Amino acid sequence: MTEETINNSFQNKISIILKKNFKRIIFFIIILILILFSYFFYKDVQNKNEIKISQNFTKASIQLKENKKSEAKQLLENIINEDHRFYSPLALYFIIDNSLEADPLKVINFFDRILAINSIDEENLNLIKIKKVIFLFNTGDEKTIIKILNPIINSDSVWRNMAINLISDYFLSKDQKTKANEYIQLLSNKIKK
Repeated sequence: MTEETINNSFQNKISIILKKNFKRIIFFIIILILILFSYFFYKDVQNKNEIKISQNFTKASIQLKENKKSEAKQLLENIINEDHRFYSPLALYFIIDNSLEADPLKVINFFDRILAINSIDEENLNLIKIKKVIFLFNTGDEKTIIKILNPIINSDSVWRNMAINLISDYFLSKDQKTKANEYIQLLSNKIKK
C-alpha cells in the first residue's frame, strides 16, 4: 500500500467515527463549555462577595470612628454571618475589642459560629478557641474551659504551650494550685522533650 492510500483510509475511518458520534461530540463540547462557564461565573461571584465583605468591614471601621456604634455593630454581625474564613473572625475581634456587644452569650454564639466555618485551617481554629477561652476566663466554668483547651493541649499544635499556660493561669486565678501545677508540669515535660 502506498502512503497516500493509508492516509485516505485513516481519514475515512476518522470521518466515519465523527459522523457516527457527531451528536455525542457536540453534547460533550456543550457540557464542557457549560462547566467552564459555571466555574468562571462562580469565581466571579466569589470575588465580588470578597470585595463586598471587605468594603463592609472598612465601612464598619469608619462608622466606629464616627461614633456610629450600632451601625458598625450591625455590619460586623453581618460579616460574621457570612462565614468568611478571614473577615468573620476579624469582625468578632473588632466587636470584642471595641465593646460593641454587651451580651456575653451572643459573643459566645459568634465564637461558635466562627469555629464551625470549614474553610478555616486547624491552627487558626486553635487560635480562635484560645481567644474564646480568654473571653470566657471570667464568665466561663472550668468544664467548658477544659473542654475547649484539652484538644489543643493533647495535640502538636503551635498553640499547645499557650493553651497549657492559659489553663494553669485559670486554675491559679481560682486558687487551685494543685491543678495549675499539673498543667505546668505537663508544659515542662513538653519542653524537655
